[in-house]
Amino acid sequence: MPTYRAYLLDPAGKIRWGEWIEAADQAEAEKLAHAMCDAGTPTVELWRGAERVAELPCDTTERPKRRARR
Repeated sequence: MPTYRAYLLDPAGKIRWGEWIEAADQAEAEKLAHAMCDAGTPTVELWRGAERVAELPCDTTERPKRRARR
């Protein structure tokens, strides 16, 4: 199963947080990455290895802010 990396970006375009995603294909990986959107994340980038494969805009009007992991 392919492995992707999703990066949640802040409004300035800096990485807030990243998470590994395993998905059957890029379409599934995009759905999983988009589900990570929250109130502090206008954009999620999806990477496969050294290649950025998608930049997903978040509709943050209905999502609660995600707590940082510790």
